Amino acid sequence: MQYQNKQPAEGINTSDEHPLKEFAQLLLGVGLAIAVIVLLLTFIAGTLARYLPFAFEQSMVSALEISQVESSQEQQYLQSLADRLVLEMELPEGMTITVHYSDSDMVNAFATLGGNLFFFKGLLDTIESEDELAAVMGHEIAHVKYRHPIVALGKGVTLAAFAASISGFSGSGAGEWLIGNTANLSLLKFSRDQELDADAAAAEGLQRLFGHIGGARQLFVHFAELEQEVSINEMPGAESNNSRNESTIVEMFRSHPYSDNRWLQLAERARDRNWQVGGELTDLTFPTSESP
Repeated sequence: MQYQNKQPAEGINTSDEHPLKEFAQLLLGVGLAIAVIVLLLTFIAGTLARYLPFAFEQSMVSALEISQVESSQEQQYLQSLADRLVLEMELPEGMTITVHYSDSDMVNAFATLGGNLFFFKGLLDTIESEDELAAVMGHEIAHVKYRHPIVALGKGVTLAAFAASISGFSGSGAGEWLIGNTANLSLLKFSRDQELDADAAAAEGLQRLFGHIGGARQLFVHFAELEQEVSINEMPGAESNNSRNESTIVEMFRSHPYSDNRWLQLAERARDRNWQVGGELTDLTFPTSESP
């Protein structure tokens, strides 16, 4: 018997598909796999963080001494309003709210670990009624109620560790870049959901305290003015508008939903629960440290 070394058939090691198409398919598969892992990790981290005792949060910030409040007329007024809202917002037992005031011109307010809220003079200078201030205050209290600060911290730390491990394993920054961008989109979606949940809880507190949610309406009118997206006249209604539809894709890259979208959701909730959308607003008589 005689054996022959036959030549392989032509084209056996080539593909009919364009190499860029194969690369795109591979990249898409890797991207989807990373997206699934990121979503799973954020879900697990967020779920576990919610079970951490609130006292643990307080112990985390005690070393930073941010729980120490310098008493002032402004801070006392803010704390008094927070205490009134807490009674209406059904916080878990043992959860406390501490308000801090800064005379910075920054237009901002935020909630952080341990039930600490920070309000800045720049924001208070733009507010026109106690109802509107309560809308901001209730929103920040709701973040604490739902444990959003500790959940966000847990998600962020977990994803940073995952990105660093992938980068170190592969020896390349490409994996870290891909994870980072996927994680950012995931966290932005999470942040937008948090904002809507906080809006709803704050509106319920406003309804119980004032008998209407007019303060939230006033707040989102001001937000819309800052965003320069819609006119004031468009805000009170629940009808669709072109600016909202055209901004859907852009909103994916924002940490907060657009103000008109936030108000539309509250208006719908108000109709479902028979809340009063408008009502008499309480004048803001905010004290100052210079007052006699």
